[in-house]
Amino acid sequence: MLTSLAVAAALLGDAMLYVVMPSRPELWHLTIAEVGILLSANRFVRLLTNPMSSEIIRRFGVGKPFASAMWSSLIVLIIYAYSTNFLVLLLARLLWGACWSVLRLGAQWTALEHSSKFNLGLNLSYNASIIRIGAIGGALFGGILSDYVGYREALLIFGLSTLVVTGIWSKKTLKQISELTIQTKQQRRQYRNILGNPRIMVINCCALVVGLIWAGILSGTIGHYLRFRYGLELNFFTIALGVTSFTGLVLGLRSFAEVFVGPMGGYLSDRYGRVRVLLITLIFSAGCVMGLGVDLNVLNMLILLILAFTGGVLLNMQLLALAGEIAQKISRTETLSVYATFQDFGSALGPIIGLSVIASARLSLLYETSGVILLIFGLIFFMAFRRVSFESTPTTSI
Repeated sequence: MLTSLAVAAALLGDAMLYVVMPSRPELWHLTIAEVGILLSANRFVRLLTNPMSSEIIRRFGVGKPFASAMWSSLIVLIIYAYSTNFLVLLLARLLWGACWSVLRLGAQWTALEHSSKFNLGLNLSYNASIIRIGAIGGALFGGILSDYVGYREALLIFGLSTLVVTGIWSKKTLKQISELTIQTKQQRRQYRNILGNPRIMVINCCALVVGLIWAGILSGTIGHYLRFRYGLELNFFTIALGVTSFTGLVLGLRSFAEVFVGPMGGYLSDRYGRVRVLLITLIFSAGCVMGLGVDLNVLNMLILLILAFTGGVLLNMQLLALAGEIAQKISRTETLSVYATFQDFGSALGPIIGLSVIASARLSLLYETSGVILLIFGLIFFMAFRRVSFESTPTTSI
């Protein structure tokens, strides 16, 4: 619990950037293209830092690397608050990407340490749900605080929260986690076996697509899309909300779904079989994402965004359960780092595609295309797993 909450605290500032930067780039004296680069940089660097974090945790354990990443995340927040230089901000985003690689893998490893094949999906999704509390706070309160007290003050508040939680975690948990040793049966690295397994690669590529659409395209562009479609103020019933506040509300609801709907995705995967539940969720999510490209009023757009983000949460948890099950059989650190790298690569491409390559007027077409890609990938997934019984238990679903 404390480890997951520590990661949640470190996530506050990052989540706030996805709300404020696309809708108010002038606060940092940035162009919208530069925003796209910054929001993608931390994900591109994880293509390198994910395997590095695997080796670091293999060699030094979980505790000390995790603690170093937590303290480094505070430095990143200070840079966000006081720098408007693009290159300095870029370095901060790269540092945050390295921190996140260690924090995520450390939290997932800790969750797997306490899991069996019967509750693996639930435990991993529960861990992810706690972490997303930070995304709720960063997106929802970050947007509101930015509008009413200023973005710099909001970041400093988040930095103080991270400092307090890091101190508590260091005092209560660091020693216990440091005493855990990584149990690996193999002496050789397993990357070749992981990358050479067709079904594992289908799962990883599906994670790439899901990361591209939800963590990348939707989360990175929705504020810019709402501003283009509705202007700087959105009339919600009798209330006029600034586009930054509304974007923060939407992304906060996404993270809210990850907290409360996420464990359901893991439970359904444990209970009814991972392949069947994943295919059904893919079809549902594709329809919701395609619908975002339709001309809707503010209320209907909000409802569809909630449904779309809920579908994305379920997909993420079910894919994570599949990857976690494989990790228990092959290698925790390597399987999870490869899975995370594919997902990060997709999420890194999203903001660049949506903000730096695609014009605002074409974002609706981008959402519709994303839905079609999901349907195509659902067919690929079905073909790859067509010989797997949909009634099988999770231990035979791989």
